[in-house]
Amino acid sequence: MRRNKADFLSQINVTPFVDVMLVLLIIFMITAPMLQKGVEVRLPRVKRAPVIQLKEEPLVITVRRDGTLFLNSHTFSLKRLSVKLRALHKEVPKKRVLVRADGRVEYEKVLKVLAAAREAGFVQVGLVTAPYREGKR
Repeated sequence: MRRNKADFLSQINVTPFVDVMLVLLIIFMITAPMLQKGVEVRLPRVKRAPVIQLKEEPLVITVRRDGTLFLNSHTFSLKRLSVKLRALHKEVPKKRVLVRADGRVEYEKVLKVLAAAREAGFVQVGLVTAPYREGKR
């Protein structure tokens, strides 16, 4: 028995494709929450801090206890951070800047970061705090 080329039915087997897509979906579901968390710091707690609703994503500068600086999870020195902030201000001048500093970091380091953001031209610069709870410091 001899068949013509037209007699062959070619079908795509989608089972491997579905398997790969399910694995990618699981990986995405596991890593997505980790990406949004950012750099871990112990924020200072205050009793009555205003809660600000932001319409757009702010620039987040994090200061760890050891003085390490992060801009949206990328490490920078203070000098490089100043340069990067000036460049970002040219692109988006009305962007808000939030500083997340560990409660145990030296006050001078936080002030240097605030000064760098203000010198870059950002007007809306704020500090991030955690809500105060009785019994927790």
